[in-house]
Amino acid sequence: MRAAAGRKTNPDIAVAAMRAAGLEPLEPYVTSMTAWRCRCTACGNEVSPTLMKIRAGGGCKFCATHGIDLSGPSKVYVITHREWQAVKIGIGACTGYTSRLIQHERQGWQLHQAREYATGAAAYDVEQAVLGRLRQAGLTPFLTSDIMPNGWTETCSAARVTAAEVWAMVDEETRNATEPYAPRVGDRPRTAVLIDAEAAAVEMRACGYEPLVPYPGRTNATWPSRCMTCGHEGRPTFNAVRNAGQRCRICRAKETQAKRAATNAPKADEIMRAAGLEPLEPYPGSHTPWRCRCKTCGRETNPTYSNVNSGSRGCRFCALDSATHERASTELRAAGFEPLEPYPGRTTDHWSCRCSCGNEVATRLSSVRSGTTGCKKCPRSGGRTDPAAAAAEARAAGFEPLEPYPGKAPTDGAAAAGATRTSRSP
Repeated sequence: MRAAAGRKTNPDIAVAAMRAAGLEPLEPYVTSMTAWRCRCTACGNEVSPTLMKIRAGGGCKFCATHGIDLSGPSKVYVITHREWQAVKIGIGACTGYTSRLIQHERQGWQLHQAREYATGAAAYDVEQAVLGRLRQAGLTPFLTSDIMPNGWTETCSAARVTAAEVWAMVDEETRNATEPYAPRVGDRPRTAVLIDAEAAAVEMRACGYEPLVPYPGRTNATWPSRCMTCGHEGRPTFNAVRNAGQRCRICRAKETQAKRAATNAPKADEIMRAAGLEPLEPYPGSHTPWRCRCKTCGRETNPTYSNVNSGSRGCRFCALDSATHERASTELRAAGFEPLEPYPGRTTDHWSCRCSCGNEVATRLSSVRSGTTGCKKCPRSGGRTDPAAAAAEARAAGFEPLEPYPGKAPTDGAAAAGATRTSRSP
């Protein structure tokens, strides 16, 4: 229980708070900001935390699961940096890929000397004693946090003190140490976060996810779940959902698209109307077909805003890219074909019809429009040139036809000699 502001905490309540944190007081309580000598009931070491730190979630520094391991083996080391002309003292377990000493070596520091201690607490006492002597002489810190973010306060100028002199201080303080610490037996404890499976599922549902399998047991493990908004199945982690507010990626993408569409809608409406199209529904996006009515022909068409904005004609009927059945049939009959079935819907689809010569063919409206395909069994095949026009063209070139127009233009000199017999006009 926390006392009201301006009132002193009851000593009995303070003792109860310390005991709840696993600490047995060894002296009377003074204030919440005063170091209070206690003994840890777990490891047996003496510590001196304040009541305020205990209320904030602190405890025995030897049993802590983070920071320097005061109950495990450690080292005191002295390192030097030739480029920066600096000397540094530090402590650490110095094991593993992420150890502090290895991190320093990556930055160009070189090890001068190191000594192992049974506990990190003993190493810490030696380091602090040496740092106290250096600070009293005005030798620290030498580097700034911009140059060395981690450990800059324990650096000295190599021009004022050498690594050998700093290590001599380490030797002296080690000999003067008279209070050993009991090393811990076994591995360092780890923080265990126990989550109730049912409570975790309730929290996931509150965040918009329906779990598909039971809680995986770890907050950072993927948890197959279904989005309760769009139904998409994903694999978020419980930690990301509860702490970072992770939401369904499909819902996020739709929201982003909707915001972008709302921003671009006024400009899109203006451009479509300038192209002669009247939108019949809200702006769906730049690449989605947009139902509109052509102001020229009055038909409904579905262009995309992207195509219209890039300069293409919006109405496919006015652009002759498409046609109604009546219009397509009229064009086909004008070319000499009678439709045998309804217009297939696209200009590139095959369309069964009968040529004026009686032959049934399967042509395309696009081919009829280009004039490149017709009936191969009648004189209109190829370019479908009129025989009279062909004869007149031959006479204009100085040739008199000796037979009817065969219906196919020659491709080379040999074919011309045998395809059409003409006489040179005198």
